[in-house]
Amino acid sequence: MPTKVLIKFVALLTALAATVVAIFWLKQGHMSSFWTSLGVNSGARVNWCEERVGTLYFYDSKAKLLEKDGKWLWVQGDEKMLDYLRVEKWFAQYCQIPVNKVDSVKMELSQPVLEAQFINGERLSIYTDGKGNFGIRDRVFASETLRKALKELLAFGNKIE
Repeated sequence: MPTKVLIKFVALLTALAATVVAIFWLKQGHMSSFWTSLGVNSGARVNWCEERVGTLYFYDSKAKLLEKDGKWLWVQGDEKMLDYLRVEKWFAQYCQIPVNKVDSVKMELSQPVLEAQFINGERLSIYTDGKGNFGIRDRVFASETLRKALKELLAFGNKIE
């Protein structure tokens, strides 16, 4: 009987140690590089909206997407209410985007495409060079997903409830 108890105790200690190591690796980002090496993960990602977004301002169209009184509104001259769930799903899908690294020395970002204002008051601008390359904070990258997300977001203005 004591042998069975000892075996169970060792198994539990081993499982506890493995759990602690896995948590440490996850916090340090080691697991993402592990999965990437196996081809499971596509690589680098940018999280551009770590805080909740309150307003998005589109420079080209001078339109705004803003949350007011628990509703998402499209403002371009007048205010029009959007489908709340559809906008929230957009944020859930596109707050973290896969990116490809670009040599920032060869790229000149010309103009901001979008400015996000977060509920804590901070602002973030997304810049482009017009060729599919973007800049956020001090990162320069190419992202077809971001290009698609911006097109989809601008289409919200045409699909009013």
